[in-house]
Amino acid sequence: MPLLAPTSVLLLSTAFTTSYLGSIYLLPSTRISLPPPPPTASDATDLANSIPASDPSAAAPEKRDRNHPAVIKARLLAVSLSSVSSCLALPVVLSRYTGESFSASMQPSLELLGLMLPPMWADTARLVLFPLGLTASLFAGSLYIQYLEGELPGQRRGGRWASLKRRFDEWRGMRTYVVAPLTEELTFRSCIVAVSYLGGWSAKRMVFLGPLWFGLAHVHHAWETYLAGGRTKQALIQGVAQSTFQFLYTTLFGWYATFLFLRTGSLIPPFLAHSFCNAMGLPPLGWALQVWPKKKLSLWASYLAGMATFSYGLWRWTEPALWNGSVYWA
Repeated sequence: MPLLAPTSVLLLSTAFTTSYLGSIYLLPSTRISLPPPPPTASDATDLANSIPASDPSAAAPEKRDRNHPAVIKARLLAVSLSSVSSCLALPVVLSRYTGESFSASMQPSLELLGLMLPPMWADTARLVLFPLGLTASLFAGSLYIQYLEGELPGQRRGGRWASLKRRFDEWRGMRTYVVAPLTEELTFRSCIVAVSYLGGWSAKRMVFLGPLWFGLAHVHHAWETYLAGGRTKQALIQGVAQSTFQFLYTTLFGWYATFLFLRTGSLIPPFLAHSFCNAMGLPPLGWALQVWPKKKLSLWASYLAGMATFSYGLWRWTEPALWNGSVYWA
């Protein structure tokens, strides 16, 4: 019999998602602050005539978009605290429904959250390399394009990877490649999958339904796009279109990340996959076909080879026996 009722699973998943999103907007320091759209010529003249020359409020307000260092730092702290709080909720739930103490519930909670390492270093190495290699195979075509550009590490330019390395020294890079993937995977993979499992969900249901929370959590970007675009109708349309695509893309990725989490029983593979996908971006096949028309065959072959490799390794390279099993996959 499942430990949690369906209503409890729904409420807890909603609480985790709301906590994560709410932390981004709860405090003034985490909110974006964008100036209003520029006034028309007549509005600007009237405004200039109505404000005394010595009035300090006439200065333009500071622009604080989502990439402003102060906003990034405040949001990273907020989502980190939210993620830790959600993780700590799991032993509370376990102790509440099993009658065990909070401390006694920590060990099974860490296992359910995927925060335990295999007992052997060789198992840990396979846990890192096999799923990461599987993820990289999806980007075989993109990596081939970087080879053609000479931007792989050790090539004459290596600009893309050098740029990524430099961005790790910036708050924006820490957000994109470290903190955001880690906190999102903790909340939307570890915590939500854990309570779904305790609610008796099947693996298929966890893979295909659980990531909907992850997709919905990105819809709020429509509001920020709307503000950044000057609150116009065009900005609203752009925000809705971008958020719809982002919802579909993140949900699709969530299927894969949840599959990795269930098969490995560890947060490491989905976190590395998330960070790697952020670094690679969307496949630029259309652009590459225009730049290298004579390499059309090899470009298509690289993408097809990547998909074939991914299909071959999806089950073989995520076999739980490779890293001493998974609590989620018998």
